[in-house]
Amino acid sequence: MPRTYLAAAVVTAVIAGAAFAEYPEKQINLIVPFEPGGGTDITARMVQPGLEKLLGQKLVIRNLEGAGGTVGATQLSQMDPDGYSIGYMPIGTMTTQPHIRKTSYNADSWEPICMVISDAVSVLVNPEHSGINSMDELIGAASGGNQLISAGPPPGSLPHIGQAALAKSYGLNFKYVPYKGGGPTAKALTAGDVDVFINTPNFAKRFEFTPLALMAPERHPDFPDLPTTAELGGPEMDISIWFGLFAPAGTDSAIVQKLSDVCGEVVNSMEFTSLASERGNSPKYLAAQDFKAFFQAEFDTNAELLSDAGLK
Repeated sequence: MPRTYLAAAVVTAVIAGAAFAEYPEKQINLIVPFEPGGGTDITARMVQPGLEKLLGQKLVIRNLEGAGGTVGATQLSQMDPDGYSIGYMPIGTMTTQPHIRKTSYNADSWEPICMVISDAVSVLVNPEHSGINSMDELIGAASGGNQLISAGPPPGSLPHIGQAALAKSYGLNFKYVPYKGGGPTAKALTAGDVDVFINTPNFAKRFEFTPLALMAPERHPDFPDLPTTAELGGPEMDISIWFGLFAPAGTDSAIVQKLSDVCGEVVNSMEFTSLASERGNSPKYLAAQDFKAFFQAEFDTNAELLSDAGLK
C-alpha cells in the first residue's frame, strides 16, 4: 500500500477510534413501549441505574405506549441509529406483533444489543373449578373432541403463544379468550371462567393456582419441585417471557458492542440479580451476537405458531 494511503488509513482509524471512545457524550433515551408501572416499565427501571452508572450518562426512560407496544417500537425503528435512542422491548412487541399487525418494522429493523431477563412460563390451572390436577388430566380434557378454554392478554401475547405451542406439541384443543392483561385473566381463572392460563409460576404463588409443568428445558431455581414438560414424558419446550435492549438498524457495531458489554456487567451484578429475584424475575444475559441469533429464531418460530393458530 502506498505510504500516503497507509497514512490516511491510520488517521481515519484514529479518528474513528477517538469518536467511539467518547461515546456516549450525552444522555441516552430508553424507549419503553408500555405505560409506566407495567411489567415492561418496572423491569426497565431495574436495569436503568446500572447502565447510567457504567455509561457515565443519564438514561432517560420515555414511555411510548400503545397497540401492544408497536407504537413505541415503530417510533424507535425510525430514530437516528446513533446510539442515543435504544429500546427496552419484550418478546411480544418484537416477535409476534409484526406477524399479526401491519407494522412498519420487522426482524431486519433492529440491532439486538442484549437479553436482560427471561422468565420461563408454566401451565396453570385451578383444580377447584376444572378438576384438573395433572398434565395427563389436562391432555385428556383437551384431546379428541374435547376442548378447554385458555385465556390471557390479547392475541399475539406470550400467554397466547404459549397456548399455541402447547396445543401444537401435544395435539390439544383450546379456545382462546382474550382479557386485558394478566391480572384480569388470573381473576377469571380463580372464578372458574377459564380452564388454563399460561404464565410464569409466580402467578401460581400469588393466586394459589396449581402449576402443572414448566415449559422450559430445565427446572426453575425458585420452583424446584415443578417438573418440566419433558420430565413428565412430553416434548421439551422452551417458552419464556423475555426482555432485551435493541437499537435501530444501522447503529454502529462498536456502539452496539459497548452497550452489550455494559449490559452484561449490569445483568450479572449482585445488585441487579438481587433486585430481580425480589420481583420474581430471572436475569439472563445474552451478548449481542448470541441475542441476535436467538431473536431471529424466536421471530421465525412465533410466525409459525401464529400461522398455525390462524392469526398470521
